Amino acid sequence: MKRVLTLVAVLVLLNVTSAPGGRGLLPFEPRGAQAASLGAGASFDWEKAVSLYIQGQFRAAIAEFQNVVAEFPNHADSWKYIGLAYYQLKEYQPAVAPLEKALVLKNAEGKVDPEIMIALGHVQIALKNYDKAIPYLEATTKQQPQSAANFYMLGVSYANLNRTDDAIAALREAVKLDPKDGDAWYYLGILYFRANDLDSAIVTLRNGMAVTPQNAEMMSLLVEALVRRGGAEANEQKAQAFYEEAIKTATSLKALKDDAASAELLGRAYLAAKKYPRAEEVLARALELTQQPTAALYFNLGYASAQNKSWARAVEVLEKADKLNPGDVNTLTYLGFVYESMRRYQQALEAYLRAYEASGGNNAELKASIERVRPFAKP
Repeated sequence: MKRVLTLVAVLVLLNVTSAPGGRGLLPFEPRGAQAASLGAGASFDWEKAVSLYIQGQFRAAIAEFQNVVAEFPNHADSWKYIGLAYYQLKEYQPAVAPLEKALVLKNAEGKVDPEIMIALGHVQIALKNYDKAIPYLEATTKQQPQSAANFYMLGVSYANLNRTDDAIAALREAVKLDPKDGDAWYYLGILYFRANDLDSAIVTLRNGMAVTPQNAEMMSLLVEALVRRGGAEANEQKAQAFYEEAIKTATSLKALKDDAASAELLGRAYLAAKKYPRAEEVLARALELTQQPTAALYFNLGYASAQNKSWARAVEVLEKADKLNPGDVNTLTYLGFVYESMRRYQQALEAYLRAYEASGGNNAELKASIERVRPFAKP
């Protein structure tokens, strides 16, 4: 799958359009008297240059094409293939000048070559010069309006410049033209998710999952969107439906990729659905699998354990969450609740006091908790 935030598109080897002199793959033969002077003694071999490029011997191909432009500096296709060869070598900066030279020469001839503009767009994306990539990609989407790949790359560029609406429009066109492009569905889902348009994100990611059902990144994002959407839903029955879908998707993800991140995500889905025994079990598994537990993982496991009245585990992991993220109101509140449930009133009071201070000193529920345990607290 394309890694959309660090995308480097791979160009397909392009068909040769013309050799110098317009004779396909034949060796170049200049017009008029010049033809006789070159013959077998010419210092370049166009057919060899093209063959080297097609065989993937890009460094050698560059040298041969440079021999061509040394004698015929206005031969656009040679400049084009020099640039493409550098691109294939992932030497993106050296690819720019020959591709730009080829484009200028083509324009001077009154010819349109979308391949050059596509290549320049891809090169600029590889260099993270998204603002420079956009003019080329906008032009290619007009010249090749049926190319989903061009709209995809344009959407990537817009997104990296935070032009979210433009990016969404481009990617919507990409999936319209190619509904089987899982990458485009995924990137579009990311944009909707970031824009907090969770309903559109969910629909988009479901479509992407229909195309690539074992895409772990897509599954993860769909679970996140479903959990958040459930949390924002006022209708409890509808919210539960979102949570159930999140659990189902996260379970499939864990079967595909049984690691700490997948286990934690499934545990959070169970937690959102208030299925606390399963949440505690799966989150405990996530803790076993991870090498660097986060405060969030400790808190979620502590919360689930507290709901199950597993007080010893709850206090252990909530204390660890507090060490990693001191001053978090939620952690301190539940830590106080667990201490209180264990009749460790002095520690409960201290936790509630810290939570009250962290909340800005205006939380009525925390104030009530403080007053409730204060009489039982003994320093």
